[in-house]
Amino acid sequence: MPIPKPQKDESQNDYLQRCMSDHNMIKEYTQDQRAAICKSTYQELATEKISFDFDGTLDTQKGLDLALKYKEQGATVYIISARDSKDKMLPRANKAGILFSRVYATGSNKAKVEKVKELGINKHYDNNPDVIKELGNIGQLI
Repeated sequence: MPIPKPQKDESQNDYLQRCMSDHNMIKEYTQDQRAAICKSTYQELATEKISFDFDGTLDTQKGLDLALKYKEQGATVYIISARDSKDKMLPRANKAGILFSRVYATGSNKAKVEKVKELGINKHYDNNPDVIKELGNIGQLI
């Protein structure tokens, strides 16, 4: 049974009210279950997803400050790098409050672009003009 999806620019309160009163949801789940499902669906689908390259981007003070600003605003923040290993990125992720499960070492710029698209990232900050060009309006040069 499909769970209602948040609409573009729909507030959390409006979505929760609509989701909680959905007839299929009422038939299928208790009120407490509906509340949990609707809240987690909103958080997963409606929050802005922002990603940062690591080298020359998140490893700079400017990049870190920007990531922290997005986190404070409620965005879900990721690190998506062309590095082969995420080990050396984890201390910075920790400092920025980024979950380690949201840190990706893709091994190449091509794979990085694919990962940004796969995750449905709204905005990706990078210092590589080729990556920015490949991402179109999602890419932001830092």
